[in-house]
Amino acid sequence: MPQTWRPASKERQFDASGYFSTRTIGALCSPTGGAITVLRISGPEALKIAGCLCGRALEAHEHRRASRVWLRDPSGRKIDDAVMLLYFSPHSFTGEDVVEFFLHGSPMVAQRVLEAVFEAGARLALPGEFSFRAVKNGKMQLSQAEAVNELIAAENDFSLELALEKLSGTQHEMTARIRDDLLQLCTLSEAGIDFSDQDLEEVSLPRLKDRMGTVMELLQRLHGSFDRGRRFRDGVPVSILGLPNAGKSSFFNALLGEDRSIVSEIAGTTRDVVRERLNLKAPSGQITLKLSDTAGLRQSEDEIEGIGIERSIKAAKESDIVVVVIDGVEPRLDQIASHLESLAGRDVDLVFIATKSDCVPEAVRVDLSAEIRRLFSEEVLWCSSVSLEGIRAVADAMAVQAEVRLARKPGEVILTQASHVKAVEECLKTLDRARSSTDLVLFATDIRHAMNDLGPLIGGTLPDDVLGKIFSDFCIGK
Repeated sequence: MPQTWRPASKERQFDASGYFSTRTIGALCSPTGGAITVLRISGPEALKIAGCLCGRALEAHEHRRASRVWLRDPSGRKIDDAVMLLYFSPHSFTGEDVVEFFLHGSPMVAQRVLEAVFEAGARLALPGEFSFRAVKNGKMQLSQAEAVNELIAAENDFSLELALEKLSGTQHEMTARIRDDLLQLCTLSEAGIDFSDQDLEEVSLPRLKDRMGTVMELLQRLHGSFDRGRRFRDGVPVSILGLPNAGKSSFFNALLGEDRSIVSEIAGTTRDVVRERLNLKAPSGQITLKLSDTAGLRQSEDEIEGIGIERSIKAAKESDIVVVVIDGVEPRLDQIASHLESLAGRDVDLVFIATKSDCVPEAVRVDLSAEIRRLFSEEVLWCSSVSLEGIRAVADAMAVQAEVRLARKPGEVILTQASHVKAVEECLKTLDRARSSTDLVLFATDIRHAMNDLGPLIGGTLPDDVLGKIFSDFCIGK
């Protein structure tokens, strides 16, 4: 029999319990305006609500079987000719009863179906609430749910591969190993307290401290991976550095294919760091660069320009790659050399380019290239931001250098979330305290605290408000 429609009161639409609500939720899982829009409903009344829209009771044998249905609003008016998929609890993404409608991509169709879903008793899902319920119901680990969000946000092949590995459970396997080792340490230390009068070597404080080595090594490896993790997610930082009017901003715009920085013959036009992201093709796949076009380096009495120049040096020091732009017509190599002294001793890869190649005779190019090799022990790439000659070659060189920065072993766990590296830091601090402890009771207490510190990675010991904050950064529909 058809299900009964119920009026959608304000009480049904609002739920003060937020992510920990057990109410049935609904939301679009894909953008409108294309060929198909997906709408998902999850919760104890998902089947009843879907039955209201398609005008019949839904049967158990329809589990995971696609069926064509006419969807109608409460007045019986047709909304869309859709495809429906049913997933019965616990065999669904969220672990609850789930219904998915595949609608025609019209925004108006999606709006009317959503209104009908709410009228039948569901409420709009919070950001990431479907994934939250999947974690809550044991369908995936917290790290895997975060990987779903990272997968959606992936902008290059490297971040995509990392998100897929994380989704497959590689990070959870490593953190579970750390958790299990800490749990064993905790169990042994408490056994040592219980049998302190028997002087057992296996549960003595020195022996327990020896067992901490492997755990701390894994945690330090995780902590050290975060710098690369940020580069996977945000891009490899690259600064474009040079003297005024060397063609830095023109080169920056040529790389981007748009007029992002102001270009002028007036020296000192760029007075701040202009940042943009750029995806390039590297040998192993697409890679993201975080480009910074900087103010021209010179001695200036202009206060504002001086601040810009200071920021230029700071950006270069914080970069993995510095593209040194040399004016092919007026090189001024001695001035460039003096400015590059500020980068001495830093882990920075230099890429030298000479601009305005369309204005420089071949013989002059050869001589200048030789002089640059002599002064800087580096090859120089020639390019023109007018004819675009050599721009592709420079982009390829930057991509190759950036790829080296992201090299990793297959399956290597790399942290990409600031909350994760903070948790590891806190855990290491607590373990350091435990290692210096002279009392077995205090040692056992610190080990328990260390397990709690890892909550953002493990997920099992997080307070409700922290869990809610994690999922609030997701998109609605996930």
